[in-house]
Amino acid sequence: MRPLRHALHACTLVAFGPLALGCSSTGDDNSTDSNSDSLLGLPLPGVINPLNCFISQPKDTLIAELVKDSWRVNYPLTRLYVGSDGLITGPGLPPALAGELEVINTVEPARASVARALAGVSGLPDYGMGAMSFALPACILGVPAWTPNGTSTVYTTQNLVFPNGVNVSSWRTAHREFGKECPLVRSLLNTDVIDPPGDGSTNLPPSATVSATGVTANAYGLCAPGTAIGTYCKLNYATGVRWTGRNCQLYYGSTRCLVY
Repeated sequence: MRPLRHALHACTLVAFGPLALGCSSTGDDNSTDSNSDSLLGLPLPGVINPLNCFISQPKDTLIAELVKDSWRVNYPLTRLYVGSDGLITGPGLPPALAGELEVINTVEPARASVARALAGVSGLPDYGMGAMSFALPACILGVPAWTPNGTSTVYTTQNLVFPNGVNVSSWRTAHREFGKECPLVRSLLNTDVIDPPGDGSTNLPPSATVSATGVTANAYGLCAPGTAIGTYCKLNYATGVRWTGRNCQLYYGSTRCLVY
């Protein structure tokens, strides 16, 4: 496993309500340095369960990112399904999810996990998706994250999410089924938790070695044609100003902004 990176971007979705589960990742799109310093970087009582961080596998960061970004782009997981070719897909996929599924479908452990989760989720009524909070600290000791060349170690953050009351049972089922496959999709003290992988646009702590330059990937997570392999990058929705944790890597014929 590679050395621990500066804090990568990850997110956790938490929804108040009946018991359900949650998932982990690598940084957070909307995080700031002050978020990362909360409680000196210690887990927040009633929200983080450190044991889930310890049993996370590299494929789980991909799953967590999918779950969190489905919320960000208002696309219920109930619309996803396994196609006749065994690949995960869905109607009218937003670019961000289409790009993530392109990667998940090539990483067999992640594809298989999502397929198992969808067995009890596909076709349920769409659930209503309300607000999502700013990021809070999550797995401060790091979790393994998939990369094209093996694994890296990334920090995670979490976000709270709030269903709007429409078909909440569908969300509970989706959260439970994805939680069975991803230990960072979990429930603790009546809160739903999801920690998806992030874009690596923010750092903990600030460092003189952090690059202040890089490129922004498009909505599909692709770096612009001609971008040099290894160029620091962030995803198009990230608000951070530093560029670490992800760089442009050639994967399956495209230059993608991936954890490295």
